[in-house]
Amino acid sequence: MTRFRPSSLFVPVLTFAGYVFLFAPLVILVAYSFNSGRSTVVWTGFSLDWYAQVFSDRGLQASIKVSAIVASISALLSTVIGTSAALAVVKRKFPAKNLFSTVLIAPLVLPEIVLAVGLLVATVWSGVTLGYSTLVAGHTLVSAPFTFLIVRAAAAGLDPRLDEAAADLGANSRQIFMRVTLPLLAPAILSAVLLSLVISFDNFVMSTFVSGVGTTPLPIQIYAMLKTGLTPKINALGTILIGVNVLAILLVLGRYLKTVR
Repeated sequence: MTRFRPSSLFVPVLTFAGYVFLFAPLVILVAYSFNSGRSTVVWTGFSLDWYAQVFSDRGLQASIKVSAIVASISALLSTVIGTSAALAVVKRKFPAKNLFSTVLIAPLVLPEIVLAVGLLVATVWSGVTLGYSTLVAGHTLVSAPFTFLIVRAAAAGLDPRLDEAAADLGANSRQIFMRVTLPLLAPAILSAVLLSLVISFDNFVMSTFVSGVGTTPLPIQIYAMLKTGLTPKINALGTILIGVNVLAILLVLGRYLKTVR
C-alpha cells in the first residue's frame, strides 16, 4: 500500500499556483470589460457599452488597420525569408553555414531596443521616411528568426528519401518542392505565419522607434490611451485581442491534429 507523502503535493500545488499567477489577471481583465461603470476594480453592473466604444473609436480603427497591414506584410516576408533560409540550411551544403544560421537568429539574443535604435539610425542616415516601410522592415527583422527556427525544425525531421523517390520518378526540383516538401512543411509554415502575425501585431518596442505620422500601430495607440486613465474600454480591447490569439492557437492546433491523424 502506497504511503501518502505531503511532499508529493509540492509540484502540483506549485504548478497550479503558477497557472493562477499567469491567468488570473486575464480573467479579471475579461470580467471587467463588461462592467457598466468606468472603474476597473469596482463592479457596478453588466454592460456591452465599452465594446461598442471600441468599435466606434476612429483612432483605434485607424491603428488596427495599420497593425493589420504591417502584420500581414511582415508575416509574409518573414515566413518567406525564414522558410527559404531553413531549407537552405537543412538541404544544402555551403561554406559558413553555421555562421549563417547564427546571424539569422541573432535578433533573438540582442535586445530589441538595440535593434530598433539601429534601424532608426539607418533609416535616418538613408533618408527613408518613417512609415509603413520602416514598420514592415522592423517587424520582419524581429519575427524572421522565429519562422526560421520553426521551419528548420520541421525540415530537419523530413525523410530525405522522399525527395530521392520523387526524383527517381522523374520529378524536377520545382515539382519536388511543390508536391513533396511544401505539403509536408505546410503545418510548420502555417504556425510560423500565425506566430509572426501575433509578434507583429503585439510589438511595441520596435514600433515606438520606426512608426511615423499617420502610421501609429495598435500597441502605441493603447499606450497613449492609458495616459488618460485606465477604463474598461482598454479591457474590452484586450479581451478582443485575447479572443483573436485564442482563435489563432485553435487554428494551429486543429491543423496539427489533422496532420497527426
